[in-house]
Amino acid sequence: MNDALTLSGQVAQRLRERIADGTWTAGATLPAERRLATELGVSRGSLRAGIAQLQAEGLVEARQGSGTRVCADLSQVPLDWMSWVLAHEGLDPNEALIVIEQLVALRRTVALHVLEQAIDALDEIKLDAFRRLVREQGQSIGQPIRYEAFEQQIERFFIALADNRIVSLLNESLRRCFKARPEVVTAFMGDLENHHAGNQALLAALQLVVEQPEQKSQIMAAIKEGLVEFEAQGLVRVREQVSG
Repeated sequence: MNDALTLSGQVAQRLRERIADGTWTAGATLPAERRLATELGVSRGSLRAGIAQLQAEGLVEARQGSGTRVCADLSQVPLDWMSWVLAHEGLDPNEALIVIEQLVALRRTVALHVLEQAIDALDEIKLDAFRRLVREQGQSIGQPIRYEAFEQQIERFFIALADNRIVSLLNESLRRCFKARPEVVTAFMGDLENHHAGNQALLAALQLVVEQPEQKSQIMAAIKEGLVEFEAQGLVRVREQVSG
């Protein structure tokens, strides 16, 4: 078990793995508490705490007299479930690609929605804050971990500017999903110099919006086109990485 997790967290992780790898399918009843605790080598109290975590996540449901069952429809559980599915080593590459492509499409929808809201609150002062982030990110191209940290800051900058609390939660769930496969994130982003050139292009486009607000619709259309093209190229690299 992972020492970085609490004992109940470790138990919850092992239970999730059994759902992710198909040991327990949707609607299946978990083994009796005493038997499962013995099998996992933990106390019944730790097992109950681990199961409680899965209940809070919507993965299992407990009913008096009928035991604990896996959710009958796993497509209805929270988005974070995909992070555990992607982290499962036995996941079929084709299934992984389907999940990744759907997550990328969701991310695009969220990003464009946030950007459109953020643009309405954009002014020279806020644009200058974004310009500093882009500049500092460019200085970190030789340091991938630091570079990606700046990318997270940029995402949060626009979410804060849009003042959208729901998107903030959704974005964090998406980030946890992608974090489950860091090699996929690296492949998707591609060459960091080219990636950074995209952020510089976004900066130039937003400068135009501030100077010519009447051109917002046309500029947003161009931004969307550029994002779709970047994603298409990124997914080609991801397919090569996952299939290879």
